[in-house]
Amino acid sequence: MRLGTRTTLWIGALLLAAYGCKGKSASEPTGAEATSGGEVPGGEPVGGAEGTTAADQSPWGATRAEQCKRPAPPAINAKAQKDLAEGAQAAAAGNTAGAEASFHAALKRDANAYAALYNLGVLADRAGKEKTALDYYGRALRVLPDYEPAARGSATIYLRRGQAQQAVKVVEPLANAHRANLEMQALYAEMLVEVTRFEEAWMAARRALKCDERFVPALVALVKVSRAQGRDDLADSILAQALQVDPQVAELHFLEGERLKSEPGRLREAMAAYEKAVQLRPDYAEARMALGIQLLAGGNYDGALSHFQAAARLVPTLPAVHVNLGDAYRAIEQWSAAQTSYRQALALQSKLPEAHYGLGLLFLTAGGSFPGLDELTAYEKAVDEFKTYRAEMGAGLSKDDQSEEYLRDLDRMIKRVRRRMEREQGDAS
Repeated sequence: MRLGTRTTLWIGALLLAAYGCKGKSASEPTGAEATSGGEVPGGEPVGGAEGTTAADQSPWGATRAEQCKRPAPPAINAKAQKDLAEGAQAAAAGNTAGAEASFHAALKRDANAYAALYNLGVLADRAGKEKTALDYYGRALRVLPDYEPAARGSATIYLRRGQAQQAVKVVEPLANAHRANLEMQALYAEMLVEVTRFEEAWMAARRALKCDERFVPALVALVKVSRAQGRDDLADSILAQALQVDPQVAELHFLEGERLKSEPGRLREAMAAYEKAVQLRPDYAEARMALGIQLLAGGNYDGALSHFQAAARLVPTLPAVHVNLGDAYRAIEQWSAAQTSYRQALALQSKLPEAHYGLGLLFLTAGGSFPGLDELTAYEKAVDEFKTYRAEMGAGLSKDDQSEEYLRDLDRMIKRVRRRMEREQGDAS
C-alpha cells in the first residue's frame, strides 16, 4: 500500500530576517537557521575556493576584503524596529493578526522598512496568498535590492509552482549586480541547480567561498549541485565538512537525513537527522514532510499526522502536503477529513495521480463506513478513482502497479455485494 508521496518543498519563510546575517533572524521567532562560525577541516576550501586575506589584490586593484564587503543597508527607524520585534513575537505565538498589525505599524513609521514588507510576505504566503506575498517581496527588493530573504521568498513560490526558470529570472540579475552578497550567490547557485546549469552553479558558490571558505549556504549549494550531477562521494564529503563548520544549521541535517535514507539499514539514523532539523527549525516544512512520511510508513500515524498538519499550515498551497495529510487521516480512519485533504490537493493541481490513488484507497478501505455512502457506492467510487489515477499516470505506470490488483479485488467485491443485494431483494419479495 502506498502511504505517501515525496516531493521537493521550497519554503524558506523566516520571520524578521535581518540584513547581512547569513540567514539568521534577528530574534529567531520561528527557528531561523544560523549559518556561520566554525572551522573547515584541514583548512582546505571546498569546490576550488581560495583562502584569501585583506592583502590579496584583485585584478582591479582592490583587496579581497574590499571586494567582499557589502554596502551598509538603509537604516530602519528605531520605533519601526520595535514594531518589527513585537510582530515577530506575535507571529511566534501564533497571533497572526497581531503580527500583521505590528508589521503594518512599522511601515507607517518607516515606509522603507524592508523587513516589515518581507514579514508581511511571509504571513501572506502562509495564508495561501501567493500573489500578495510576491507583491510584498517585490516591494522589499525595491527598497533593498540585494535583500536575499525577499529574493528567496519569491523564488520559493515560483519553484513550488514548478516555474524554475522564473525563479532564476528573479535571482540572476540580483546575484550579478551584488557580487559581495554571499547569501545571494548561494541562492543563485541553488536556483541554477534547478535548471541544470551546473557549471554556473559551481561558479556562483565558489564566488561566495572565495570571500568566506566557511560560508555554509554556499557549501549547501555545492552539496545539491554535486548530488544533481551524480557525484555522491563529493556531496557526502562537502556535507560532512559543512556539518563540522556549523552543526546548528537545520538544512544540513535534512540533507544528512536524505543521504542516510538512501543507504540500507540506516533509516533510524535518517529519521534522527530529520528530527534534528525540525528541532533546530520548527518551520522547516520539508523536514517535517520527510519525517512524517517515514512515521506513516512505520505505523506511527498520530506522529505523522502532527507533522503533516504543521506542514500544511506552513505551505498551504503545496498539493503534496495535502496528499500526505489525506494519507494520514485515512490511516486513522478519519474518512471525511481524508477526502477533504485529497480534494484540496486536486483543487490546487487538477491533474494529480497521487490524490486519485489516495481517494481510491480511501473508498476501498472505508467501504460502507464512509459517511453517507453504502458499500456498493463506495467501491464504485474507488474504481473510478483508480481508473483516473491510471489514466493520468499514462506511460509512467509500471507493469506491477498495485492499482491493477486493487481493481481486480474491487471487481470481485462489487459482484459479491450485488449478489447479496439481489438475494436480499428476493427475500423481501
